[in-house]
This record gives sequence, structure tokens and C-alpha cells, in this order.
Amino acid sequence: MNTNKYEDNKTKKEVNKMRKSVMMLGMLLLCCNLVYAKVDTTKAVIHHTASHDASVAEIDRWHKERGWDCIGYHFVIRKDGTIEEGRTLEKNGAHAKGRNHYVGIALTGYDTFTVDQINSLKTLLKRLGITHIEGHHENCPGPGIDLEQIQKEVQNGN
Repeated sequence: MNTNKYEDNKTKKEVNKMRKSVMMLGMLLLCCNLVYAKVDTTKAVIHHTASHDASVAEIDRWHKERGWDCIGYHFVIRKDGTIEEGRTLEKNGAHAKGRNHYVGIALTGYDTFTVDQINSLKTLLKRLGITHIEGHHENCPGPGIDLEQIQKEVQNGN
């Protein structure tokens, strides 16, 4: 046993410092897990961009201007049916409060969409294995898309 009080106090300080470091690391890991938790790829929230036919790069810029670290959607479907990848599926979205762990899919436009967009949405939902879809809110993605019908078609393999 060490009888030197200086060394005992030094050891206690080192132990306390190590405990604080471990606690900080634990908090950091917890925070990262909340942001980087795997997204539930069986569920999706469908949005419209309320804009022109914007690219992922353009929407990413808009979202960064709002203070986000990157685009909030996981996928964007353009007017011609092109599916562009946004935020990684390894990271929760920033698109629907309380449902950011769902896949976020945005169709460019306001409330009417092209046949190509609808067909690409169905293809993407099937590819990801999504079994449940819902709109962002009452007016998003809007009356120009029948989400119930799309969900039935995807579940029936159409």
C-alpha cells in the first residue's frame, strides 16, 4: 500500500479523469447511435419537394443552408423517373419529425407527378422491401398521388 499522499491524490485525479473520459465517450456513442442508427427500410415517408425538378445536389444545398449537415431525404425521384440517392440509409433522415428512422423519399414537384415518377417510386419501394408507406402530412405529397393504391400494388407485386 502506498503511503505517499501526493501519489494517492495523483492516482485519484487520474482515475477521475479516466472516468470522465469514459462517460464522455459513452455519451458520444449514444448520440452517434441516434443519428447513425440503421433506418427501418420496411417503412417510408413520401414527400413532394414543393419545387421545380431539383436535383439531390440542389436540395442538399438548400438543406445545408437551413443548418442541416446534408440532404434530409434518402432518395429523390425526378420528373423523368430518375432515382437519385441522397442521405445514406445508415443515417436517420431529417424529413418527418418522429419518423426520421423511416426511409425518406421525395418526388420533385408540388402535388402532381409524372407516370415515370410513380413507376420509379414503385420500383424503389420493391427494391428496398418497403411494406408500409405514408405521406409526410395531409398536403404532402398531395392529391396527385394515391399512396394507398401504390402500397397495394407493391404488396401484391404489381
